[in-house]
Amino acid sequence: MTDPEIHTWWPLLSADAKHALEALDGEIIPDLVRDEVETLTGVRMPREERLTVRDWDFIRTQREAVD
Repeated sequence: MTDPEIHTWWPLLSADAKHALEALDGEIIPDLVRDEVETLTGVRMPREERLTVRDWDFIRTQREAVD
């Protein structure tokens, strides 16, 4: 699971950040998302942070139109 935990920041991310995450395909979380997460939670994600299987499962359960 990412740190901070995804349920604390996913619902508050901008549409651009959500699109950036959905386009990852296992890559390192982009700076745009890390910056937003830090603003929302006060915690900076490690530079090499990746979403886990549990994180992807959470996103699938929360998916909404982000356009």
